[in-house]
Amino acid sequence: MLARRIIAVSPDKAFGKKLSVALMAAGGTVDWHANPDELGKGNLAAALLVVHVAEVADVAMAANLVSRLTNDGKAIVIIPASNLANVVEVMQGSDRVAGMLAADDLDTRTLSAMATRVMAGDIFGLDKLIRWGTQIHSHLVGDYQEKSLCISQISEFAEAMGVRRKYRESIEQCMDEMLMNALYDAPVDEHGKQIFAEVPTKTRISLRVEQKVVVQYACDGKQFAVSVRDTFGTLERPTVLRYLHKCLHSDQQIDRKAGGAGLGLYLMTNSSSEVYFNVLPGVATEAVCIFDLETPKLQLESFGFFHERIDAAGRLAGGPSRRLPAGAGFPVERRAGARGSAPSGAPPISKSVIALLVAMIAVVLGLIGAVAYPRLSGGSAKTTVEVITDPKGATIELEGKNVGTATDTLIVRDLEVGRAYPIVARLEGYETKTSVVQPAKGGSQITLRLAALAPTVRLESTPSGATVTLEGKELGVTPLDLTTLPPNTVVKVTFTKAGFHPATASLDVPGPGKDTRLVQPLAVSDDLARIKLISDPAGAQVIQNGQMVAGATTPTEVLVEAGKPQRFTLTMAKKVPYTFEPFTPGRGADDIVKSATLLDGHLINVVVNIDAKVTISGAAHCQAAAATPYDCLVGAGKYTVDLVGGPGVRAQRKIAVTDADVVVKFEFGTVVAGEGKKIQMPGLPPGARAVLEVGPHKVTVIDEEGTHQAAVIVKPGATVIAN
Repeated sequence: MLARRIIAVSPDKAFGKKLSVALMAAGGTVDWHANPDELGKGNLAAALLVVHVAEVADVAMAANLVSRLTNDGKAIVIIPASNLANVVEVMQGSDRVAGMLAADDLDTRTLSAMATRVMAGDIFGLDKLIRWGTQIHSHLVGDYQEKSLCISQISEFAEAMGVRRKYRESIEQCMDEMLMNALYDAPVDEHGKQIFAEVPTKTRISLRVEQKVVVQYACDGKQFAVSVRDTFGTLERPTVLRYLHKCLHSDQQIDRKAGGAGLGLYLMTNSSSEVYFNVLPGVATEAVCIFDLETPKLQLESFGFFHERIDAAGRLAGGPSRRLPAGAGFPVERRAGARGSAPSGAPPISKSVIALLVAMIAVVLGLIGAVAYPRLSGGSAKTTVEVITDPKGATIELEGKNVGTATDTLIVRDLEVGRAYPIVARLEGYETKTSVVQPAKGGSQITLRLAALAPTVRLESTPSGATVTLEGKELGVTPLDLTTLPPNTVVKVTFTKAGFHPATASLDVPGPGKDTRLVQPLAVSDDLARIKLISDPAGAQVIQNGQMVAGATTPTEVLVEAGKPQRFTLTMAKKVPYTFEPFTPGRGADDIVKSATLLDGHLINVVVNIDAKVTISGAAHCQAAAATPYDCLVGAGKYTVDLVGGPGVRAQRKIAVTDADVVVKFEFGTVVAGEGKKIQMPGLPPGARAVLEVGPHKVTVIDEEGTHQAAVIVKPGATVIAN
C-alpha cells in the first residue's frame, strides 16, 4: 500500500478536498492533512508528497517535509501564484521535487496527469498531457531547413485552428528554441562529447546528424501543445535549473558561447503555460510546452522535470433578488393617509422654507425678463463673427444651419450681440469641432482647430501570416490594419515569413481619414518550393510522402523542400484517392499547380480464414502486402487480388468492379492423402498434409513444402471434404 500512498498537505480545507479528488484519480491512496504537525516527526513513507504552500513564506515548511521523504518518494509543490523564481528555488532545494504548480485556477486534471507520470514513470508523448480524442500530429526534423519547414507548418496549423497571433508567435519562438537545442546541443559522440560544442552557430546550421528529432503537436481548441524529442538523453536537471537561475539573477543573462542554451530555456518558461522535461538518460530527452489559449496572458502555471521509470529504451530509440428582513428601520413604501391630508408621519413644512422658495422664484422671473426685454422692445444690436479654421476649408454650421466654408476666413453677419451661438466645423479627414461663440459689440473672431483623423492602411501578403516591421519595430502579422502612421508620408515596411524571402515595400500613407490597401506577394525561399493542390470536388485531405498534412484541405498551398522527391495523394470519403506522379520541385519554385478529379468508388473487401497478406494490383493507392481483412476503395475496372499466407500458401483472383462493392473471399482447409478422402493429390506421400483453397467449382491443393500442386475440378453441387 505504501507504494501508492500519497500524502497531501494543504491548510485550506476546500482546496485540500480538491487535491484529494485529483490525486485519487491518479490511482493513489490519499492522506490529507491541514497542518504539517499532524504528520509528527521523523521520516515520511509515501510514493508521493503534495504540499500546498498558501503563502510564499511557507516555502521553508515545504522544503522540510520534502527532506523527510524516504526511499524513492517524490514531491509536487503547489505555490500561491505563477512565479518562476520560486519554482527554481524550490526545485534546486531538493531533487525529490519533480514538479511545481500554481494554485491560481488550478486545473485538477493537470495535477492528476503530473501525479500519474511521477508515480508510474510512463512520461513520453503528448498523449499523456492532452484531452483524449485529440489528434496528435508528428514530424521528423533532421536539419536547419527541415526545422524552418516544420515551424512554418505548425504555425499554419495553429492559424487554421483559430489560434490568435500572439499565441502563434509564442509557439513559434518555443519551437525554434527546442529544435535548435535538440538538433545542435543534444547530439553527443560515443564518448559523451557534444558533437557541435566547438562549431560556430553560423556553421552549425549547415550540418546535421543521422538521428532525427521527433516533433509532436496537437490542439483541442483550449490548449496547444508541442513537444520535441531527441535520441540522446543528455539533458540534466541541474543544468536546466542553473540556466534559469542565471537568467533570473545575473546581470549577464545570455549565454552566447558555442553550445550554450541559456536564454532559450528562459524564453520558453516565459512564453508558455506549462513546461516539462522528460528524460531517459542516454536514450531520449523530450521538451514539452503547452499554451493556454483562453488566458489573457501567458504565464508559467506548471513546471516539471521527470525521469522515465519503465523500460522504454527500445520504444524511444530513434445573483437573485431577496426580501428585506422583518423590522427594517426604514420604509420600503410610504403610503398617503386620507385624501388631501399630508402623508402619515411627514414633518410639517416651515414658514422660512416657504419664504425662501418665493424669493428664488422672483429672481428667476427677473432674469427671464432681462433676457426677453430686448426682443420684446423691438430688437437688439447686430454684429459679425470672423470664423477661421485650421486647417482651412472646413464647412461651418451655426445653430444647425450651413453658413459657408472657411476657405481663408468666413464672415458671419447679423448676429445678436451677447447671444450664445453653437458653432460646428466639419472637414473630411478630420474630427468634427464643436464650440460656442458669443458675439461682442464691434465684431468677434473665433479659430477652430480640427484634429486630423488617422489614415487607415490595410496591409496584406500572399500568403498571409507575414510579420510586418517598420524601422525595426514589429507592427503585427498580415492581414493587418494600421491607424498609427502619419498622414501624407512615405514609409518602407518589411514583410517576413518563415520559408519565404523577406520583401520591402514603399508605402504612400494617404491623407487624414483616408484609407489605402497594399498587397505584398512573397517569393518562396530558395531552399523551398510552394505547391498548389486543387481537387474537384474541393475539400480533400492531403497526404505528403505518406504523412497527412495537418489542417490542409484543397484548394491549399503546401511548402516543401526543394530538390527532394515529393509524392502527394488526395483523399476524400467515398471518393477514390488520387496519387500524383512523384516529382522533384526546383529551388524557389512558386508556380507548381497539381489538380485532380476525385471519382466515386467502390470497396474491394478481401476476407480470408487464415493469417495472410494481400496485394491488389491495378490500384496504386491500395496498401501493398496489407493484413487481412482488408478494404480498398477503387474505381470501375479490372483488378488482380494476390494473397500470400504461410509456406506454400498462395492464391490469386481476377475481379471486375462495375457499380457495386465486391467481396473477395478466400477459404483454406487441409486434406490428408491416402486416408480415403475424395480429393487426392498425385505425388503426395501417404499421411502428408497439404492446404487447399476452395474457389468456385475448383480446389487447388498445395503441400506444405510447396513442391506438389494439383488442381481438381469440382462439379457444381459437389462436396469438398477437408479436415
